[in-house]
Amino acid sequence: MKLIMSNEVGGASHMKKEGFIRSVNFLGTQQGLDIDVIITDRHVQLRKWIRENLPDVQQLLDVWHVAKGLRKKLVALSKEKDCTDLKEWIDSIINHLYWSVMSTDSAEPNLVEAKWTSVLNHIVNIHMHNNELFPKCEHKRLRGRAARKKWLKPCSTLMVKLETLATTTYLIRDLKQASNREQTSSLEAFHSLLNHYAPKMYAFSYEGQLCRGLLAVMHFNENSGRTQQSTRSGELQYAVSLPKWKKGGHTVRKVLEEPTFDYVNEIIKDVLDRLVHPREDVDVRDVPPPLSGEYQRPTKETAVSQFKSRYKST
Repeated sequence: MKLIMSNEVGGASHMKKEGFIRSVNFLGTQQGLDIDVIITDRHVQLRKWIRENLPDVQQLLDVWHVAKGLRKKLVALSKEKDCTDLKEWIDSIINHLYWSVMSTDSAEPNLVEAKWTSVLNHIVNIHMHNNELFPKCEHKRLRGRAARKKWLKPCSTLMVKLETLATTTYLIRDLKQASNREQTSSLEAFHSLLNHYAPKMYAFSYEGQLCRGLLAVMHFNENSGRTQQSTRSGELQYAVSLPKWKKGGHTVRKVLEEPTFDYVNEIIKDVLDRLVHPREDVDVRDVPPPLSGEYQRPTKETAVSQFKSRYKST
């Protein structure tokens, strides 16, 4: 694991790209790994760099990031005048987006587009489509509550705005590039774990941040393959929660086995071994100066004087 300081790359906005470049160079150049496919989020700088520097590597996008961006826009649209009926369809539209990508081979991007745009017909109760790649919906004839669902009105203000939103060049391009295989969920899980070991609300020294990051790496590597728990009867266990961001909705997650901490014993063993058998070939790292070192620190008297002057009448 390596750390990147924002002053190394000209600002925090460039850190993600630099970290990605270093990772690719490490895997490709130093480790000799042949990279065929890279799956990322929708980061514009990464896409440009891959296109210019790795022309033979296929870049795919995590479909969750595409769905997340679309959901945000759908929620905003549902709050506009004459568009409130969209609220009941948001989850169905997002599910359709996932299905369009996951049910289609990545070598058929045009079929992904055809499946996706069919949702504009489906939500107005039209299930035959003027597209030879996807001529009709795959669901069976709707009956009961599904048939009585509140369909949206064709050519309404809502549908005009929704069609514009659902067929933007940017969205269609990303859907065609979305991965129907691996996603970046494991990386997101690691970032969540890293935030547990090194909370962003606290400032750590370079050594402290590095050590906390290494602990997160060891914990993640040891526990990333945990299996799902099951009951005595063999039934797989799930947990349902109602997170605040869902606004009344729920999430379902698998209940995994309890994490292990065997790496802690290995660390203790290694530390004791170093104390008993000191080594001369210790890898000493250069510690860069803190970011605050770039700025001139005022004297305490000057800072207090300026603080008090704010409360004086002018």
